[in-house]
This record gives sequence, C-alpha cells and structure tokens, in this order.
Amino acid sequence: MIAISFIIYGYFQMSGSDYQKDVVIFGVIGLVTLMELLIEHIVINHKRLYLLLQVYFLALKDEKIRFSMSYLYIIKIDDEYLLVKNSNYGHYQLVGGKYKRLEGTQSLLKEKFEAIDDLKLPNKDLMKDDFAIFIPAKNAIKFLDWFNEGQNREINHWREFYEELIEGKAELLSKENFPYVNYNLLGRVTTPVKRTAGWNCPEILQYDVLELLPNVEQRKELLALKNQGDTEYIKWADRELIDCLGHDKRTKKKLYDIGQHTKWALNMKWSKE
Repeated sequence: MIAISFIIYGYFQMSGSDYQKDVVIFGVIGLVTLMELLIEHIVINHKRLYLLLQVYFLALKDEKIRFSMSYLYIIKIDDEYLLVKNSNYGHYQLVGGKYKRLEGTQSLLKEKFEAIDDLKLPNKDLMKDDFAIFIPAKNAIKFLDWFNEGQNREINHWREFYEELIEGKAELLSKENFPYVNYNLLGRVTTPVKRTAGWNCPEILQYDVLELLPNVEQRKELLALKNQGDTEYIKWADRELIDCLGHDKRTKKKLYDIGQHTKWALNMKWSKE
C-alpha cells in the first residue's frame, strides 16, 4: 500500500517537480520487492498453498486451531497389520499415539506460539502433557515449521510402543526380545484444516508414520502373538479391512471400528473417509 501510494502521489501530485521521478521510482522499487517476496513465499510453500489460505483466513477471524501431533507404527506380519484398541474412543488403530510435551517445551509453546491446553482431554496418567494444544491461527504455520524441525521437543518413538505392547496398557511382548526397536520413518500425513465432531473448532492432525523393522527374534514373537488370534485389545487386519474402516466386504459385516488415521497412515495421505 505504501509503495502504491508513492507511485500515485508522485505521478499525479508531483507533476513538474524535480523529485517526481525519484518518488515514482522509489514506489516501483518497493512494489517490485514486494512481488519478489510474494513469489518467493509461494515457491517455498507451493505444496501447502491451500493450507496457507485456510490459516490466513482463520487468522483474519482471530480464531485458534487445535493441533494433535502423533506418531504411528506400521507393524505387518503375513500381510496383516497389528491394531490396538483406543482407550478413549473404542476404535482400533495402529500402535502409537501423541507426542509428549517436555518440561522445557511448555514455556516455549506459551511464549513463542501463545499455546493453550486442550481442555477437553484429561491431562493425567498416560495422557499427561500430550501434544494436543490450541494455537492462534496467526502462529499456526510458524508452529508447524518449528515442530517439524524436531528441535526442543520429544523425537523418540519408543514410549508409545512400550506403553501399548510391553508394559503399560498391556503386556503382549517381552522385554527380553524388545529392549529396543528399529524402524523406518516412511513420512508424514498432515490433514487440511477441518472441523471435528465434539470439538467444533478448526483442527489440524499430523502423524509421523513409522515402519517397524523387527529382528529375527522379534518377528518370531510377533508371529506367535498373531497366531494367538484377536482379542478385545488387539486385532490383526488386512489392507482391505482397514481401507473399509472395519467393514468386511467378504462377510458383508462390520467387524469393528477402525480409526480413519490408520487408513491415512497406510496410504500415506489424508482422505475424507
């Protein structure tokens, strides 16, 4: 606006002045610089332009966005995937859960991003300090960039594996064979800004997707677990059942609910279903 004002004022109001040309050139330089910055911003963010537009629109309305930042393990044995029951919602999903906010991260989130807790989730026991927070939309992109850099936050993925399969929610695998796990980071799935039932607010969900790489002994134990069959806590599901979120086309029955994010993780992309 300032650059355009210089151009208009110089062209129309300074006719005949010795400084007219200088004022107009100054405005043109400012406008060209602005366009270069805008183009650079678009090039850098070309893969998330839609997200940027969504966030900027919400920032104009001074809204907050709920962020839920998680990681999920793809554990596959004989073309079936290990799922565990979500204790809050009752559906089945890949092993994993939300990152934790470390003690040193709390003040940074508040001071740099104006974060506040998600008050609809309990902050105690295994859910204490989960990475489910509200961020003003004006700080949303800055927050995402900070989080994805992986500095000053939890980056180890052992905790949820241990809690869900070894000691915590269940004791299904042995400490002897699972003192650690190896895995590949397959990528990251980030949803667009959307509204989720029960929260009635803009929300972005993000999942780091990990592929478990069991050694020989670990694979044997996982195979033995699979051969024991499904239980109330764990299920083994093939790709087709997960893509249908628990509806078995072969028997034409809904066997159980599977969380949408399990399907997103396997497909490495978000979908409305």
